[in-house]
Amino acid sequence: MGCGCCSHASTEKDTLRVTIVGLENSGKTSLVQCLKTSKKSRQTSLCVSTHGVISINIQTNMNFLVFDCGGCKHQRHIWPHIMNSPDVILFAVDSMDLTCLNDAREALSDLLVDENLINKPLLVIFTKSDRENKLSIDQLEQTLDLSVIKDRSVHTVLFSSVTLEGLTTIREWLTYFSYRKLQGKDMNISTSERHRLLHSLNLSTA
Repeated sequence: MGCGCCSHASTEKDTLRVTIVGLENSGKTSLVQCLKTSKKSRQTSLCVSTHGVISINIQTNMNFLVFDCGGCKHQRHIWPHIMNSPDVILFAVDSMDLTCLNDAREALSDLLVDENLINKPLLVIFTKSDRENKLSIDQLEQTLDLSVIKDRSVHTVLFSSVTLEGLTTIREWLTYFSYRKLQGKDMNISTSERHRLLHSLNLSTA
């Protein structure tokens, strides 16, 4: 599936507003670049932190307006104020860094209680899945206490910007919620494609 910057204006109804948050160096910006270009990222030890929020328009068969929010500790308290009324939330977690998982759990818990984010679908993306010393997905999910989140749809995926593992699943998740937002509108998505998305993501048709 090709992907690139939007070349034409789209309406608010046509566009899924996606906010990506996570702790510093959790791989958010690399994820955005992979979504935008469909290209693998070069493995590097150099990390450039995002400050504030960066918006990126991405067009596939759907339109996405992605907000990449900085994850430095002093910026997290303003996440709800800079998230620009998202339709869905992507939360990036470094799958190698056990020492930061408790901090990530607290940051996610603090974020989800904001009244403007109630019921917003959540995709937790465990990054750097190509690394040999990554934690298991069960350990990651348990440490983050994801099972206690009952007020919204919650899904998880392993992702690597180096191998692109998980990229297709992330796009399908976004496509599904684009469909939900645009339900009843001609989106150039066939019934068979919709059912395939639902089946692959184990999502309800409701």
